[in-house]
Amino acid sequence: MQGWLKLHRKILQSEIFENEKLLKIFIYCLTKSSHKNTESRVGRQKVQLKPGQFIFGRKKAAVELNMNESTVRDYFEILEEDGVISIDSTNKYSVITVDNWAIYQSNDEEYDNKTTPDNQQKNNTSPSDRQQKDTYKNGRELKEVKNVKEFITTTTSERLECDSIQFYQNNFGDIRPKISEEIVSWSEDLGEPLILEAMRRSLDRNKPSWGYVKSILQSWINKGIRTIEQAEAEEVEYKNKKNRNGPFTKNSSQKEVIPEWFNDREEQEKQDINKQPSIDDTARTIELAIKLKRSRENILESINDRYNLSEEDVASIKEGKCSAKEILLEQLKLRVAGEP
Repeated sequence: MQGWLKLHRKILQSEIFENEKLLKIFIYCLTKSSHKNTESRVGRQKVQLKPGQFIFGRKKAAVELNMNESTVRDYFEILEEDGVISIDSTNKYSVITVDNWAIYQSNDEEYDNKTTPDNQQKNNTSPSDRQQKDTYKNGRELKEVKNVKEFITTTTSERLECDSIQFYQNNFGDIRPKISEEIVSWSEDLGEPLILEAMRRSLDRNKPSWGYVKSILQSWINKGIRTIEQAEAEEVEYKNKKNRNGPFTKNSSQKEVIPEWFNDREEQEKQDINKQPSIDDTARTIELAIKLKRSRENILESINDRYNLSEEDVASIKEGKCSAKEILLEQLKLRVAGEP
């Protein structure tokens, strides 16, 4: 693939620029993306690609980026969570879409590095003509930038009117565009009261993550819970059962009628408690907490103190010198070797 692409100076003020690996992968996405409608072949299958899309394979990308496959996967997931790219996967390949390609790259004018008679004729136009074209171009670009800013300001202000988004920002931290869109979508389906209740429960259970909030919401949908009253009744029944003294006997004079879905929930929670998160999940939790500017104590609390991260470790991850997974693997090696 040949040619050039545009990279706006505003990237210097973005979170992507603060992480060298994230910046490298973002530029990789830009350079791999098609600039026009095209057709690519994967095996015997033809894949239609639009501007801003490219075929992605993790192994090939790891070689081209000189990174581990797990690192490539993690950083692509971060870009997807931030709403920078979209990933459409099949069992054979994935199609990556740079979501704001039309804004990043302008297709109004095309340039060719070759010198042709036509180009030479264009270059010989008078200074006044070139000045008039430049003035028109600058005015048009300024109008485009103004329209984009107005769009961003309008959509942002509309989202901030959502109480659940405000609650998330006040209690969970900075909100990503993808999460804000999901919150709005869930609010439209279940209503804001249930969204807020799910967020409060995640905080009460010391699991302040949007993923855990979604698991609560999904369990309510599966159980047919659609109102605050139903959610509160479920919570009361759950607490009563946990506080019950002694095992249930057949000779009891009184029997509580427990819904079947409630028993399923308790069994699922027991399995969740016994199941330890993988290193990949723990590493993603750490990197997300660092990105949200959590303190070291909060980070250790979020991973239940299973690993001991020093301030130097947190700083290294934040600066992109190493990944959280690499630090966790190093600690596991030390444990096996018998070192503290």
